[in-house]
Amino acid sequence: MEHGFNISVGYHDSLYIIYKVVYLKLQEWRVEKMMWRNMRTRSIVMRSRMYALIAAVLYGGSALVISQSTIIETYALSTMLSVIAYYACLQRRWVWASVTMGLMLAIHPLFFLFTWFVLFIAYKELRNIKLFGITIAFVVFYAYIPISKMFGESSDMWGNTSLSGFFRNNFGTMWMLAGTLSLWDIPKRFIDTVLIYIVSMGLGSVVLIWYYIKKRTVKDVTLWMVVLPVFYFIVNLSAETYVYMIPAIAFGAIAVGVAMSKVKPVVMYSTALIAVALMGINANYLDIGRTLDPNLSAQRYFDEELDKIPDGEILLAGGWTWAIVPLYNRENNRNIIPICTDVLPSDEYLDIIEANGVKLTRTDSKKNLDQQWLVAKSIVEQNDNVWMAKETIPSEFQYEIVPAQENMYLVERWIGYEKQPEIAWKPSNPYHYITGALEVSEWKFIIYSNINARFAIMCAVYAIAAYWLALKLFKKKDKGHGEVPVETEAEADSTRTTDS
Repeated sequence: MEHGFNISVGYHDSLYIIYKVVYLKLQEWRVEKMMWRNMRTRSIVMRSRMYALIAAVLYGGSALVISQSTIIETYALSTMLSVIAYYACLQRRWVWASVTMGLMLAIHPLFFLFTWFVLFIAYKELRNIKLFGITIAFVVFYAYIPISKMFGESSDMWGNTSLSGFFRNNFGTMWMLAGTLSLWDIPKRFIDTVLIYIVSMGLGSVVLIWYYIKKRTVKDVTLWMVVLPVFYFIVNLSAETYVYMIPAIAFGAIAVGVAMSKVKPVVMYSTALIAVALMGINANYLDIGRTLDPNLSAQRYFDEELDKIPDGEILLAGGWTWAIVPLYNRENNRNIIPICTDVLPSDEYLDIIEANGVKLTRTDSKKNLDQQWLVAKSIVEQNDNVWMAKETIPSEFQYEIVPAQENMYLVERWIGYEKQPEIAWKPSNPYHYITGALEVSEWKFIIYSNINARFAIMCAVYAIAAYWLALKLFKKKDKGHGEVPVETEAEADSTRTTDS
């Protein structure tokens, strides 16, 4: 297996676009403040370029950004398009902004929603039916789903064999996860978020907070492009959604680049030096195949472990160990039957696997975890051709394929398990979040409760609405009584004289 340090195209281009955005904003700010009178033009240009370069290095050295760029994910590309859309708005190129957001819609709907929502409110020029039509037209990209079904076999891995199934499952999953983190886990998630931001921005994270406090305005695009992804992660049930904070790093770097023009030189140089140091540390640490996962575990699983399973037999697995099987089947002309343990509580999913000849027994248990593993146990007991993915080095996602009936403990260990609700404060290693090691070490199970972030948000909304309504009613009541006449001092003296 060959090793190489690969970076996605979105990473390189994002550095350049962030540089251009900061440089443009600084030039606008200088003109508005009439700084041209006090400084030479050449000096202004050089300083602006230096501040813009610091912003680019901040983004480029982020642990979160590097981790999601080396594995060539969609997040770096989507973040690049998000910054380009903002840059187009700054230059008042509304058509290009609409086209760029349309591309985001075709790549990752959630990143599109973040960007479109903020820019749509910030720039009234985008509130145009024609520009909106240009953006929405890119939804035609998803026609590849029914087209691919017409011309080839579909694995039905994500329920995406139809447009309705695709959007129903994607937005249904988004709604199921968003805001459903238990209130018990909110304090820990908040601290974890701060630590992830620190290893991604260094001293820039402190400068960022200082900049927004000093600016004292909520009418800042970069502010909301930082707050929305961060808030989404803090209240999200899934720990894996930390990847959605990449736009928060990009726009946070832009804000820090602008803030560099307002801080003392010692702060500026310290921010730059720490950013350069983090770039070296994070690039070295996240070098997959050398310092991170030297065994290339996922590639070994694909090339060697899946070969153990004969055609027509069942693999009982979860997460990526299950999701990779349809690709393996297609590329190797194989016919392994993948069953996802994570989805076994779904009656609809059970119907699908039963239709494929898998024997199982459904359960009446009300506990989600027991539903999952009791059904899995029945599959192992009633079918002779079942295999499982057994973790060997969890922190590196290293698994081996083993016969299920000979390793029944892999199924039975979670039956009857119940996580007790308690306030979580102790933070996790931010690098364990970023590398994914947290998923198989600390973050195995979390509490799924109705007393969650969404519940707290709804209570706050109702309280604010009730308070606003009460103010309106009392104000209306006061107007109904009319104004009470106030006796002047002269009138009071006259009254006292008459009484005498």
